[in-house]
Amino acid sequence: MIHIIIHILPQEIDQLEQLLIHLKKSSIYVNYNDYLVEVVLNTELTDWSKSKLDKQFFINKFKYLENLTNSWCETKFEISDGVILGCNDIRRRALRTSPAEYIMYLDADNIFSETLLFTVKESIKTFTQNNSYNIIIPQTTRMWDTTWDVITNKEHFNEEASHENYFNRDPYLISKSKEQISLDPINEFKFAGWGTLIPTKLKEIIDIPDSLGSYGVDDTFIMTACSILKQKGYNINQWVINGEIIIENNKFRFNPYQDYLVNIDRKKEFLEQAHLNFNLELQKYLN
Repeated sequence: MIHIIIHILPQEIDQLEQLLIHLKKSSIYVNYNDYLVEVVLNTELTDWSKSKLDKQFFINKFKYLENLTNSWCETKFEISDGVILGCNDIRRRALRTSPAEYIMYLDADNIFSETLLFTVKESIKTFTQNNSYNIIIPQTTRMWDTTWDVITNKEHFNEEASHENYFNRDPYLISKSKEQISLDPINEFKFAGWGTLIPTKLKEIIDIPDSLGSYGVDDTFIMTACSILKQKGYNINQWVINGEIIIENNKFRFNPYQDYLVNIDRKKEFLEQAHLNFNLELQKYLN
């Protein structure tokens, strides 16, 4: 089983709807027991007393979206009670407790092909070594700098790596899978929240430390720890699904709730905590 994990804020509920419809379409190529979709709706970072829309409005839609999703897979939809305040929290919990073989990161604004779920499921069948740890990620388009080229589909190398191109790219035109799909190794670790598959047995050697808090640098932490342990002889590798493209929907992203919800912005606080403890936690792997 593959355990998809998603964290959203109330203003992202419409993006979540589009994502779950996308997954529903992709589900026609997989079986019911192949996937578990877990979503946490974080209502703790909204000042409901000052907002024009009621919390129940978002909870009602959230429940409807669970009905849509459990039509094709197991689901776990949760209203945050203050424990899950960011994506680090749900990823940490899933890595430590999930019964699945892999957890899969998805962001609410991700766009991908209708074959992604099938391709991902088939990809993990490649690995039979019990002593190996294999991280898998679909490809993406050219990002804002060339460090991402290692997971970029070759058809997009003719574009300049820039923020302008990244934010103005039409995700619906380029997220189709290619005819030739392959699983290819890369010689480094590079990933983010876009369809990344993390083997849950990675918790045997790498964790998302509590000290990193609720948000920030969890992916960088895992990448760096993997690099350190690989140099020490651990059988850790990253693979790219060549031909499957996933991308963020920046061009058409729209928040219709901007004037109706008052957010409690703790992003800077969360990031400061994560960065403060990042090097302290990495020392454990260096030593």
